[in-house]
Amino acid sequence: MELGFQVSSLKPVLTTEQEVFTAFERLREIGYRDLQNQWISRDVPDEAVAEAMDQYGLRCVAVQDFYTDVAADLDRYRTQNRLWHSRYMTVSRIPHEYFSADGLTQYAQKLREMADIFREDGVTLTFHPVKDDYAPIDGVCAVDRLMALLPEDIQVTACLYHTIRGGQDPIEFLRRYRGRVDLVHFKNAALFPDGEEYLVPVGQGNIDWPPILRACREAGVKWGFAEQERWKKDPFVCAQESWQYLTENWNS
Repeated sequence: MELGFQVSSLKPVLTTEQEVFTAFERLREIGYRDLQNQWISRDVPDEAVAEAMDQYGLRCVAVQDFYTDVAADLDRYRTQNRLWHSRYMTVSRIPHEYFSADGLTQYAQKLREMADIFREDGVTLTFHPVKDDYAPIDGVCAVDRLMALLPEDIQVTACLYHTIRGGQDPIEFLRRYRGRVDLVHFKNAALFPDGEEYLVPVGQGNIDWPPILRACREAGVKWGFAEQERWKKDPFVCAQESWQYLTENWNS
């Protein structure tokens, strides 16, 4: 299992080419090598992103965005995957209009068709559920319903924070999809003195990570991406602290 970084964590500082080069340089200095690219400003040419990764020895393992965005601009995401040599295309969320038993059958067909297209480019499609996607439909978790409708080569990317927020045991979830969950996200939150819950670096919040990391290894996870889209301090300090915690506890 390799440790990477979910680039969506840095969205506010990825608005220009210079910001992308600076951000990627800092990620490399921390120790990250593998990325999941998401939410880099459309004002930054994809070629510039490729150049920045090449300059700093970074590798795009996966591209991610909401299913509705990918479906609406499929050629753009195919181009990104080719240009960045990505292995996975991750689409997130069950759109509201598909959140029913019949709707999931329709959504599964859409995902199968999308997977066929990306497969032509040597890219594996993977579905990323968010918290609300774990709600039950007729007593069965919607994510489980959907995955049962999909062929085995369509993966699930588990953001384990969302898995927990959706009321699922992350260890049992990983076991259930063993061999089908190449990518996971490590994200954490903590309750602050003002009574609000905020995202924090991995290891500083309310999730007991060591047994989850062991479950990731047992499930055959290939990449785990540190993720934190909101911060109360410098985002690169957060990225460093997540890296330090995860590398220290990787084999615990």
